[in-house]
Amino acid sequence: MRPPLRTVLMASLLAAPLQCLAAPGTGPVMQVTDGGYLDAPGVSVMLYDDNYSPIFFDQKDAAMQIILHGHRIATNGSVRLSPTPEQWDPIPHLIAHQADKAHERLTATVAYPAYHLHYHVVVAAEPGGVRVSVNLDAPLPPSLVGRAGFNLELLPSRYVDKAYAIDDRTFGVFPRSPEERMTVVPPGPGEPKSLWYVQQWHQAKRYTQPLPFATGKSMKLAVNDPLDRISVTSETGPLLLYDGRNEAQNGWYVLRTLIPAGRTSGAVVWHIRPGYIPNWTRPPMIAHSQAGYAADFPKAAVIELDPRFEAPPTAAVLRLADDGTYHEVFAGPVSTPRRWLRYDYAKFDFSSVRQPGLYVIQYAGRRTGVFRIARDVYGNTCQTTLNG
Repeated sequence: MRPPLRTVLMASLLAAPLQCLAAPGTGPVMQVTDGGYLDAPGVSVMLYDDNYSPIFFDQKDAAMQIILHGHRIATNGSVRLSPTPEQWDPIPHLIAHQADKAHERLTATVAYPAYHLHYHVVVAAEPGGVRVSVNLDAPLPPSLVGRAGFNLELLPSRYVDKAYAIDDRTFGVFPRSPEERMTVVPPGPGEPKSLWYVQQWHQAKRYTQPLPFATGKSMKLAVNDPLDRISVTSETGPLLLYDGRNEAQNGWYVLRTLIPAGRTSGAVVWHIRPGYIPNWTRPPMIAHSQAGYAADFPKAAVIELDPRFEAPPTAAVLRLADDGTYHEVFAGPVSTPRRWLRYDYAKFDFSSVRQPGLYVIQYAGRRTGVFRIARDVYGNTCQTTLNG
């Protein structure tokens, strides 16, 4: 018999602090890199390294983004005009962005020209994480009061079924399925006209928007998972946690704070503390041809490495026998790792392996998926891209 969900949740919350966490008062010390983003062991914060697409606005790859323990957990951190923006909702226009190494901070100057809204997002390193602030050039136009807020979208596949804690006294679990708690928000007076098909869509769904499923001044997310754990505290308005899947199938969880009327400097201020696992390094990723290799052709794999990882100098190729066992058939050196953007890359050449069969590459305790070596390995490769 399975224990009640509440029992499982409370047990996980009580156990969480014991799972490979640093001592109280410690945390990542973030610095601006040559690449123009904030970085510390296990966590990176980027600000407008990527921008919103001018055609498909909701591509989940823009504004402020957080990469934690090798996974992108959050994106689209900027001012938005609805709790869970959809594909055709207005997007902010990037004017400029700057990385300031002297003060360990990132700044983006952004605007909604049609709404007469100009603002700056500042992400600055502070002990244990970052301080995020939104500073407006002028108070919000009346039409945007109660609508404009700072949003940060959280990847559902990282957080679904994981625990959250609100103000250290209320607990919950990220919903697996959207719960469809909605409200109605018709267009405000003086709001710029949308494209005709966008107007039709909003009319057809009767101007519904999701309601938050959690609210508080401080939230700890993925309390029971140290790899994805992150805490956010708001100095200004309350944090509102939404499920964007109520609005659209490609919706994410959204953390949001509304911008108050009349406020300019520090209109929204958050303190973000990512989970900290001392000495964490990202495991190697071995990239190989999934189609396989022709027996007499050159064969190589590329190994992507965390720059902090102590990379072994050799890798091996193992052959899969028909009884399910693996046997090493080749071991050889990997090239000297070379940096490109965020990671180091090394090459492993195993061209001398020619016998047809099924193989894996093994490196630093990790194995790839199975691939073929055969003379006709590319014979039907095109079939994987055809339908029917």
